[in-house]
Amino acid sequence: MERVDVTGEVCPRPALIVRRELSDLDDGETLFVEGDYPPAERNLRRSCTTHGFDVRDADDLVDAEDDTFGLLISTGSDERPED
Repeated sequence: MERVDVTGEVCPRPALIVRRELSDLDDGETLFVEGDYPPAERNLRRSCTTHGFDVRDADDLVDAEDDTFGLLISTGSDERPED
């Protein structure tokens, strides 16, 4: 599983970073995303779902005391965000 940390980044940077990471993954691979900016979490969920990625909560993989979020984004579709 690939990992990317977008902690400290504000929109639109988290989406750009995640888009780049997802473009490097093969079908069936999963990207773990950790961040701390709530609007970025909402934006990533919406954008990735729109582009055919499976998005799941992964808050159990981050430190709850840090006010961070965790997402697991899985590929499996031929649709990918355009660069």
